[in-house]
Amino acid sequence: MTASQLVPDTRCIHYRRSHSLAMVMAVIITLFTCSLAFAAPQGDVSNARIRLLPGDLPLAGYFDLMNRGDQTLVLVGATSIAFKMVHMHRSMEHNGISTMAPVGRLEIKPGATVHFAPGGYHLMLMQAVSPLKVGETVPVALQFAGGQTHQVMFTVNGAGTE
Repeated sequence: MTASQLVPDTRCIHYRRSHSLAMVMAVIITLFTCSLAFAAPQGDVSNARIRLLPGDLPLAGYFDLMNRGDQTLVLVGATSIAFKMVHMHRSMEHNGISTMAPVGRLEIKPGATVHFAPGGYHLMLMQAVSPLKVGETVPVALQFAGGQTHQVMFTVNGAGTE
């Protein structure tokens, strides 16, 4: 027996280790993806739209969110690749004075619908990455408590619409 026969081929061991590591990673990714699917928020979004304003003014995003699940949904924010900043706000009027305040979280009870509309809840969409055009769609990811997100396509409407 020669010395080369006594030394294990490290290429074979390395292949087995990397193959095993790849299998473990595939299982972890699959389990993570499945857990996200089961944890997805039970909300239906409809009427998603953005009111386009002239210049570099902040835009408003509106939509209807219905909780079709049996537990309270908690909306905690939103993001979009089309804007540098997205904030959730609520407009209010008190004694004839209009104000706007940030909203950190919004609870939607089972079976309830929350309307994001002018004069109420809305998304403030600030610093568009590129100019928007009426009729195009923009992705917005709604963020829910627990780390869940729901991707929604918002249609860009003209300034004269809500």
